[in-house]
Amino acid sequence: MSAKLQIGLLIAAILVGGFAQAALTKNDNGANDGNLAVVLGMAGEQYPIYGAGGIKVTGGHHGFFSSNMKSSAIEIDGSGISAHKFAPVNVTSDFTAMAGGAYFVSGNCVCNLGPATGNAGQEVAICNAAKSTTITYANLPGEFVYGVDQSATVTNSNQGKVDKFISDGKGWFRE
Repeated sequence: MSAKLQIGLLIAAILVGGFAQAALTKNDNGANDGNLAVVLGMAGEQYPIYGAGGIKVTGGHHGFFSSNMKSSAIEIDGSGISAHKFAPVNVTSDFTAMAGGAYFVSGNCVCNLGPATGNAGQEVAICNAAKSTTITYANLPGEFVYGVDQSATVTNSNQGKVDKFISDGKGWFRE
């Protein structure tokens, strides 16, 4: 074999190996998880995006020959996102507000906040739905509303005002 042919084959092998390495390097951390998309930045930095359902990435870096594409898109359709829904209840007299409920109050009453224990992360919403209505809040023994002097009475006398309480498993936080 002539020296020129050997040098030509060597250069060809180096180029093919280089192209293959470049393509594999850009795609070595591809999205193997159905809930993961990896976006590559201009300098090769990686931005993983995690989500549940409906992530679609188009354009951008798809390999050595496509690396100069200037447009890309990320679409998240939200199909895996579920919004918390409250169970609505209309109230006209004293009641106990349980976690997960939305209470629309249209009469003076005492609202006993349900147990915070066992409901960490859960919410309850109480809306003053009528003019001249006062809602007075009470707690279970040993539980309390954080940030409120325990000897004070917590009330809502403003029509249209919504009080949201969130449990940490020990007491309630008023939003």
